[in-house]
Amino acid sequence: MAMKSILVINDSSMLRDFMEKQLSEYGFEVIQAINGLDGWSKIRQKDPDLIIMDYFLTRKSSMEVLKAMAEDPNIEGIPVVITTSKLDKRQVMDIAQMGVKKILNKPVKIDALLSAITELLDVAIEMDDTPCILDAHLNDQILFVEIARGFNREKINLLRYKIAELIRLYSVQDPRILIMMTDIDFRDEDKNKLEVLLTEVLDFVSSPNRLRVLTVSTDIKDYITKNVNLTEVVVVASLEEAMDGLLGIKGMESLTAEQDIVQERFFSAKQELQRESFQLNFQSESPQDSLSHLGGKVSVAVVDDDMIVREIIKNAFAATGWETVTFSNGLEFVEALETDASFDLLFLDLIMPEMNGFAVLQMMNGKGLEIPTIILTALSRKESVVKAREFGVNSYLIKPIKPEGILAKAAEILGADF
Repeated sequence: MAMKSILVINDSSMLRDFMEKQLSEYGFEVIQAINGLDGWSKIRQKDPDLIIMDYFLTRKSSMEVLKAMAEDPNIEGIPVVITTSKLDKRQVMDIAQMGVKKILNKPVKIDALLSAITELLDVAIEMDDTPCILDAHLNDQILFVEIARGFNREKINLLRYKIAELIRLYSVQDPRILIMMTDIDFRDEDKNKLEVLLTEVLDFVSSPNRLRVLTVSTDIKDYITKNVNLTEVVVVASLEEAMDGLLGIKGMESLTAEQDIVQERFFSAKQELQRESFQLNFQSESPQDSLSHLGGKVSVAVVDDDMIVREIIKNAFAATGWETVTFSNGLEFVEALETDASFDLLFLDLIMPEMNGFAVLQMMNGKGLEIPTIILTALSRKESVVKAREFGVNSYLIKPIKPEGILAKAAEILGADF
């Protein structure tokens, strides 16, 4: 069977490059067009089997391209996938009238894209089905890459572009990257994937000393230290050791002020967040879906003196139907517990007025209260996480927090306890 050709029309060179790299691995010929005018020219020249086109294009709009296609009987039958941020009903109707069958919301999830290609071209695409939780976010000029469960080829391929996007969006001059690996059953078939992942990440740092891998897996550590291509990668077993290695004491102090700036950008700049184009989780892995199997009424307590943090977490659970109760300090939460209030999950800030999170943990331990707890902490307070471990707390979220991270962490913790 002849190789199928796919034309990608998008103003973003990063998105086009990702599409070409990813789709080429599945045996497609990928043609790039840098704007609407270039796209229209290549539609006529190349006669592709499928077009993946962004809704917002320069030089010639997507609607103009679609109308021109509809007027040409030689190309009007080419299937089109539109990628876009939120559209109003009128825009959706306009696209539908042009014969577009698939509209994918941005950031586009790779499994949704491949599903659309499979349907429209009637081809079989074999994806890596290895369970993998992968996330990347920026805090204090450090890029955190969190990996759990396993290594998935599609997600590893996408990670490079996600990191590049975060570096560009937040103007990171000298990236320092921490890769945190948890709950991974390291198999022989994962070795090549891990090497690819680390090789890709090393491209973003000025020196291997700017990269740390945090894992308690001796198998992973042994593989990295014995791999001749990865000999300079440092593997550590604790967050404290990782932070000391990446920043050192002076580095931690100098970046404390920067954290407030980064946090403000995450919490207030919605337009900035909407510019992110790459989504590391699959459409089939919506955190909301992973929580639905718990069923019933789950009660969540949020204890933080920052009103913005409380609202972000409360809004994250809004669609789950769960009860979310917020407290502005530890004392309010403890008083609620004394009135026989009970909770299935606790998000707890450690540094608060009146009664801090450590005092809350001490009280809960003293009374034998076992509530699955997720610590909320700033990176510059790494010693707080270490101290919290003394109370048996192993789960934490590093501020600034994002809704998808909140839901994913809740699914991880409650999935093991319910």
